[in-house]
Amino acid sequence: MTPRQARSLAWVGNTQLRGIGQWLFSRDGETVLTELNPVIMCDKSPAALACVLAGIGLGVFPDYSVSDDIAEGRLVPVFADWSLPSGGIHAVFPPARFRPAKVRTFVDLLAAAERRRSRGVAAA
Repeated sequence: MTPRQARSLAWVGNTQLRGIGQWLFSRDGETVLTELNPVIMCDKSPAALACVLAGIGLGVFPDYSVSDDIAEGRLVPVFADWSLPSGGIHAVFPPARFRPAKVRTFVDLLAAAERRRSRGVAAA
């Protein structure tokens, strides 16, 4: 199955993600803009994941949020040889002249964990 056939499948829409109705899949320099068919819309990722696990439809999730479900066989990647645009992880906080050390420490830990994850290194 390829992303070109994705429209014929049932999808769980997640309004927390951009591109609810269409996704741009890529592989080896080829890109495919795919229109999706959301059969249900969720406004929270845990709810969307619960719908996918219940068999309502397919969904799009960050790797880290479904890795255990894939490892345990509860989920199966559908377009495993294709990729979607990276969403990234962002730390957002208001501007301040002085920032507590615990905030800087947390952001540093988050950045280090993301670097390890992107290189495929297990968490320590």
